Amino acid sequence: MRVFEALAAACEELTRHAVVNSRVDAEILLAQSLGKTRSSLLAHYRDEIDESLGRVFFARVGERCRGKPLQYILGQQEFRGLLFEVSPAVFIPRPETEFVVEAALEHLAEGGVELADVGTGSGCLAVSLAVALPRARVWATDLSEAALEVAGRNAARHGVERKITFLQGDLLKPLIPRMGEGQLDAVVSNPPYVGPEELSGLQKEVRDWEPRLALVGEEGAPSLYARLLSQAHVRLKPGGVLIMEIGYSMQEAVCGLLGGGWDLLGVTDDLNGIPRVVSARRV
Repeated sequence: MRVFEALAAACEELTRHAVVNSRVDAEILLAQSLGKTRSSLLAHYRDEIDESLGRVFFARVGERCRGKPLQYILGQQEFRGLLFEVSPAVFIPRPETEFVVEAALEHLAEGGVELADVGTGSGCLAVSLAVALPRARVWATDLSEAALEVAGRNAARHGVERKITFLQGDLLKPLIPRMGEGQLDAVVSNPPYVGPEELSGLQKEVRDWEPRLALVGEEGAPSLYARLLSQAHVRLKPGGVLIMEIGYSMQEAVCGLLGGGWDLLGVTDDLNGIPRVVSARRV
């Protein structure tokens, strides 16, 4: 089978299973299966495909047809120009979450800062900030041991494993035996903010494949954000900042949780104009 024939067959199968951008997905999957770039693949359109590599390709097409996200099939996702390992153990980093990093960098000096990433998942926030702030010390927490293993490999991949301490546990509680109160300069977080009642309405790639622990706050988003605010207020220095990603239509509810111990620094919209990041300073 030649390259163009394999792509045509894959596109037909992906389209039959209602996969959006079937042509792009087919090209990406074939390029990876053959160890080529997409541009190289298309420049050798009529080349014959080794039979064993063809089997690998169509196995991956089958996974995509079953709804498995392309990033999990490839095992990687780009975030702020860095390539991160991803697996079904972690939430796939989104472009919207890059605004959390940008907001944190806006409010942090380039000196030696201490910061925590709550619910680190793949480690995209912790690693990106450790790379951007060479003198920073980062604490990254997550309930999932499997997620922490992925995050650890991503830290090593980008040469910041010595700057990040990964801890298993709920929100900021793992830091209690390791540091006193009022020691952090910043806390960043992309917490699970999808309600259990919203899960059925998500795309199947998200609903059926991404880790429920990273998606759904079983206690309800308001309670989760309230606990995060309370714990962050204890751990942050006076003047320290808390940067939180929020879900669609959550701006009023989350900002309403800020009491007298906080100053609202601002709300950042994503590229679609949706309020996405809340930044607050501890008074």
